[in-house]
Amino acid sequence: MTQSKKVLSTLLVATTIIAGVAPQVAPVGVVAAEQGVNAVAEITEVRVLNAMTLQIKFDGTLPAADVADANLDAIKGHFQFSNGLQIVNVPRLKSGSTNTYIVPVTVQTPGTPYTLSYKGGATQNFTGSGDKLTIRDTRQVEADTFELESFQADGVVDYANIIAAYAGGRGDQAFVVDDENRDANGTQFQVISSLRDRSVTVTGSNGDTYTANYVPFTQASDRRQAPKFRLPAGKTLVPGVTYTVSSNWTDIRNATFTARAMERLNIASAEFVDATSFKLTLDADPGMDLLAGRSVVLKGSDGSELTANYRYSSRQGATGTFDVTGGTLNENISYEILPQNSWAKPTSVTLGDAKQAAYKIESLNAMTLQITFPEALPANEVADSNLDAIKSNFVFSNGLSIVNVPRLKSGSKSTYIVPVTVQKPGQTYTLSYKGAAAETFVGSDKKINIRDSKQVTNDTFELESFQADGVVDYANIIAAYAGGRGDQAFIIDDENRDANGKQYQVISSLRDRSVTLTGSNGDVIKANYVPFTQASDRRQAPKFRLPVGEKLQPGVTYTVTSDWATVANASFTAKEIAPLVISKATPVDAKSFELTLDADPTMDLFAGRQVELQGSDGTKLTAQYRYSSRQGATGIFDLVSGEINADVVYTIVPLNDWATANKIMLGEAKTAPTPEEKPDGEKAPSVTPEKPSVSDTNTNKAKPSVSVKTSTDKPKASQSTSQKDLPKTGDKTPIVPVAAGLGAIIAGTYLLMKRKLFK
Repeated sequence: MTQSKKVLSTLLVATTIIAGVAPQVAPVGVVAAEQGVNAVAEITEVRVLNAMTLQIKFDGTLPAADVADANLDAIKGHFQFSNGLQIVNVPRLKSGSTNTYIVPVTVQTPGTPYTLSYKGGATQNFTGSGDKLTIRDTRQVEADTFELESFQADGVVDYANIIAAYAGGRGDQAFVVDDENRDANGTQFQVISSLRDRSVTVTGSNGDTYTANYVPFTQASDRRQAPKFRLPAGKTLVPGVTYTVSSNWTDIRNATFTARAMERLNIASAEFVDATSFKLTLDADPGMDLLAGRSVVLKGSDGSELTANYRYSSRQGATGTFDVTGGTLNENISYEILPQNSWAKPTSVTLGDAKQAAYKIESLNAMTLQITFPEALPANEVADSNLDAIKSNFVFSNGLSIVNVPRLKSGSKSTYIVPVTVQKPGQTYTLSYKGAAAETFVGSDKKINIRDSKQVTNDTFELESFQADGVVDYANIIAAYAGGRGDQAFIIDDENRDANGKQYQVISSLRDRSVTLTGSNGDVIKANYVPFTQASDRRQAPKFRLPVGEKLQPGVTYTVTSDWATVANASFTAKEIAPLVISKATPVDAKSFELTLDADPTMDLFAGRQVELQGSDGTKLTAQYRYSSRQGATGIFDLVSGEINADVVYTIVPLNDWATANKIMLGEAKTAPTPEEKPDGEKAPSVTPEKPSVSDTNTNKAKPSVSVKTSTDKPKASQSTSQKDLPKTGDKTPIVPVAAGLGAIIAGTYLLMKRKLFK
């Protein structure tokens, strides 16, 4: 290649780089398509688990759209079977797997060969199974409904407990089985897949034969494997008749039951939720989801008529939500409630009674009310800064009062957690809010369940509770704090149950709360809550502190008692705990500063603490910890009054021995100005000449360099006191290095001119 061609090639490469031109690479999908690669998941294995269940392994995880409930119709088209077989519900990924799915299908014909192609891919072959699921028992639960009950102890598991989609909501029922459907202990399980569209035949001793259909979302509800099956609408089981259940997908050991007359459910109350839904509450919790599949007709006082269906899996205790179909509710009228097919007794309860209370009050525990208002309260009526005025809005009887502002529950429109002084169990109270008609409630005897008590400093201990025990701090369930609680925030309903039906006690604000501490030495001490510690550090462990000056005595066993809490492990033996060690103080502004400990205490042990600032000028200032300001080992303290003087050095003195601070100072002493400094504090430029050398005697003497010192430079001690080392005034021209800059040149010239003039 000639030199010119080399140059041209180099220029071309450089131009390409500068222009940002890169080789054209097709997207992965395009390349795959051009190379004939099929990006669709392929089946690598098919196992027949039982007459209605396949286990299919793919070469990877299926896309979310290909397992979504909403896409069932399209997903059915992905699975092409021979001999009329088809899937009945979406594939479900097994827990612990990335590519193995439980696939429910219509009942197979035993011994029949089947083929399967997924999305037009390779054909798989398998043979229909004659294995039926083992069901232990059958039992009537309503006049038209019975259940089929199976047990894991018999080696039968509902797929809800072993699939990834439901694992998070199954609690301790969820576990993992391998490809052979064995658990970690080697126990083999039959798998009940989706019962969607399943049915059984029930034959009576009177000759009646019915097809009973599965009631959706009941197969693994209420922590039982007891799916419900219901007779056709209008049909009921005849008391005294013996019925036998048979099926082509299950083998029932106890397949017969004798029907009996059963009391119908009784509707106790109804309340609006929104324009298209409402709640019905029964007079008692049925203990299982007997509302499933039920509907009611609403006849409005204005002549309108609406139908509403139960919202599957919405039951919380005795209450379930119903959704209106094809219309909206009018909260200004009342509706007569007519249960369809007689699943509940006729009722005089109406939805939208004009006599409804202005607000609904429920006493959750000895120190907490839950109040539902007609609408959300204005911002100023829940603001912390307005607490005194807000207290006057709530007028209780028998000396009760609120202790902190109402807090709106997350997910609610107008239901508030309201902390109150401790109620007397069984006492009848009235509440009038802002002059409205008084409502009545009864004082609760329920106390908060606390698991443990533990000393944390020489004058402080904590009471720890756990959500696993069904106890939640209200910080995790109120709208005001939801944004800052991260994954700790969740929603509970009006019955204080979460999405999985778990019931919770609610710890409301502990403001002004106290407990009693009784020592084995006879001491009885009132310990007060330390503000802002009840749900800090991602723990439910509020701190309680002894009165100022009092300490826990090492070796003494203390027991905690309270009129609002029951402490399971209520006793602890005190020990000597070293005070915290302050290692540094850093100013923030004229009214605040930071204190840093020698190590992160991992909990907010600054809370409620004070220090004294002892100034070098004799002044003393008190500073209080700013609640919730701790970041690791550092917390912010604010002066109670006064300001920090920038010209004064302060010694940090912790009050009441909560910490040690060995010579920890805030601020720095300032050095006295030197004679060279100007009246405004700036130093005049000074000249540091070089020491004369022998060569200085000739006409080409080296010139001394000039150093311009700023006001922040510290004075340097003289390096020589010999008279011969001192240059004669004006006998040399300073050398000014180029790097010194224009300022240095001007300064040096100024000094030379000054010396010449005065000489």
